[in-house]
Amino acid sequence: MKIPFTKCHANGNDFILILSEDFPDMGAKESLIQQLCNRNTGIGADGLFIIFSSEKYDFFLDYYNSDGSWETLCANGSRCASKFIYSLNNTRRKLKFETGAGIHTAEIKSNGKVLMSMKTPVYKSECLSPEGVSGFFVDSGARHFVCQLDNLDEKHVLTLGRKVRYSQPFKPQGINVNFYRIQSDNTIEIRTYEKGVEQLMPSCSSGSAAVVYHLSKSRGLISPITTSSAGGSLKFTFDEGWREAFCEGPAELLFSGEFEGNLI
Repeated sequence: MKIPFTKCHANGNDFILILSEDFPDMGAKESLIQQLCNRNTGIGADGLFIIFSSEKYDFFLDYYNSDGSWETLCANGSRCASKFIYSLNNTRRKLKFETGAGIHTAEIKSNGKVLMSMKTPVYKSECLSPEGVSGFFVDSGARHFVCQLDNLDEKHVLTLGRKVRYSQPFKPQGINVNFYRIQSDNTIEIRTYEKGVEQLMPSCSSGSAAVVYHLSKSRGLISPITTSSAGGSLKFTFDEGWREAFCEGPAELLFSGEFEGNLI
C-alpha cells in the first residue's frame, strides 16, 4: 500500500500531512502513525495530521503526536497545514478551519509566514509546585504547564520536564511543560517539553501562547510579544481581553512523496 504525504516544518517542529482519502482505513491507527513518524524506519516527524474536508469551513485537522496519541491542537503544524491547503488551490490567502480545540483562521502572508488565530487561554489551576517547580496550568487549546526558570540548559530542562509531565496533578493525561525566561518586556525565551513526543521541541506555538498569556496577566506585558525558542521566533499579538489573539510564524513545505512499506 502506498500513502501519499507531504513533509513540513515550523521552526524545526516537523510534521507529516496526509489527506483523509489517502489515509488507510484500518483499525491499528496508533501503530500506523508510530510507524510513519519513526525517524529510522518511517518518514520521521514530531506529529501527523489527517486533513479532512469540512462542510462549513476550508478543512478539518485531526492531529496525532508521534506516539500515536490524539491531541486537541498543534498550532505550529496547523500553520503548515494551512499553507499546504493554500498550495493546493492557490486562490485564497485567508482560510478558516476546524481543530480539536475549535475554529481557527489563518492568513498566508506575502513573506511566506502564516498568521493564525489563537483561542483565548484559560487558567486551569492556581499556582502549583509539581516536583518543586512553581507554575500554572494553562489551557491554550492544548494542556500546558508554564513556569519561570533561570537555567534553560537543555539537559536540565529535559530532565525536569519529564518529571513534571508525569507528575500527579496532571494524571492521567499528562501535560506539556513550558519553561520560560524573560529577556525583555517584549521578548521571552521558552523551552517546551512535549508529551506524546517525550522530548524538547525546537518550538511550540500553543505552549508559547500559554506563556505569553500568563505573563500578560501576571506581569502586565502588552502586545506585541516575541517568543524565542531553539528553532526560531514567533510573534504574538493580542487585545486586552485576549478575545482576539494571533501567532505569526514560519511554515515550510519540504517535500511530498509516497510511503510504501509493510504497514502494521
